[in-house]
Amino acid sequence: MKRLPLVFLLLLSMAAAADDFFTSLQDYPAVRSAALSLEAARQEALGAANYVAVDASGGYISRDLAPADPCPLLSDPDPSNDALCQFINPEVPESNGQAEVGITFHAIPYGDVGDYQRTAQINYLIARVDYRSSLASIEKGALEAAMQYFLADEARNLAGEGLQVARDAYQATKLRREKGAASDRDLRQAELALEQAENELQNAEAAFGLAKYALASFTTAAPPAWPWPRLDPPADAEPPAVTKVRLRVEQARIGLEHSQRAFVPVGEIRYQHNLDDNNAVGVSLESRTLGARVYYAYQSYADPTRSRTENELRLGLRLNVTQNDWGGLESARKRLAAAEAGLEAAKKQSELELARLQLDLDQSQRRLNLAKSKASAAKLDYQDARKRADLGISPPLEAERAWLDYAKAELELLQAEQDVVRNQLSILAYLAVPPSEVWK
Repeated sequence: MKRLPLVFLLLLSMAAAADDFFTSLQDYPAVRSAALSLEAARQEALGAANYVAVDASGGYISRDLAPADPCPLLSDPDPSNDALCQFINPEVPESNGQAEVGITFHAIPYGDVGDYQRTAQINYLIARVDYRSSLASIEKGALEAAMQYFLADEARNLAGEGLQVARDAYQATKLRREKGAASDRDLRQAELALEQAENELQNAEAAFGLAKYALASFTTAAPPAWPWPRLDPPADAEPPAVTKVRLRVEQARIGLEHSQRAFVPVGEIRYQHNLDDNNAVGVSLESRTLGARVYYAYQSYADPTRSRTENELRLGLRLNVTQNDWGGLESARKRLAAAEAGLEAAKKQSELELARLQLDLDQSQRRLNLAKSKASAAKLDYQDARKRADLGISPPLEAERAWLDYAKAELELLQAEQDVVRNQLSILAYLAVPPSEVWK
């Protein structure tokens, strides 16, 4: 019972080490680049998804007016009427200015506005797939470097133990030679085995240094302790190649809908309330985007007809179809058909690739089972050889050879275990699933 808290703390520390390792990979340049691209796409999608999108617009029109009779209501040219004319119409302008400012609200994603919003959302999803692919690839590379580090460290430790075994075997052979129980040939073989063990240790130290450098190129954080959990992908995981083509199909479908909309008449209803001769406010609704526009209009020349026509209601309908619209519609149809064919091809290719990756995983699992049996047998052989050597039944070199076989079997077992994980990582990377998401 006293050991349970220690085991619990050990598991927590291992989980924390894994979290630190994966978190540190966020600073890797390729991951940062993909993360920034994803953030940019996210901001665009958020801006497009604002259903109360506001478009502010304004304008000013200036007109030159033709000379007009200052007293059009009086046909008598008698100069005595000039004073009366000036009283009725004191000034006749030579120019007229009209200004208008307005704000358009898109309350729901419809028409062209909806196309823009859906396209921005798809671009975000594509960027998210690219980010996950980049992260999965970098995590895979870092974990593979960590496995190589563990393998090199184990090889270095075994080489150190092997050197000690070779030294013990040399001393025992030398003692047996002095007693006449071993020949000069046996002593030369022991010397050669010792030299070979020293060379193996040097090579193992160099390989460990290279593996340590390779791991440091990804991160300086400590890798998760070996052994690792089984890394199985989610059941609904889909290869990014298929996901992106599927999204491209949706984009092509949006493009076709947009092209077809050019052949639909656009209707507009507009209501205007004239406040006085100069000022007016109004609201309009356009059918293509359902954009509701609120505006204010000012006319520099006071128009008496405005005040007499207090409320105005206008209905309009327009349709502008050009040759480019016809060509664009046909191109949109072909792009959609091409995208759908590409999706079918991507699905078939992904099924074949996943079957190949699964076959590699199954084969590595069978090799692991065989490596376990070999390591177990080699361990028993070494123990027997060691007993015989201690009893003087067999020469020390026989125990040393048995130990070398055992060390080789242990390294092959570790390699087989890592091959299983490596194939699991390959499947995750192909599915764009970061290992950190399925790490348990």
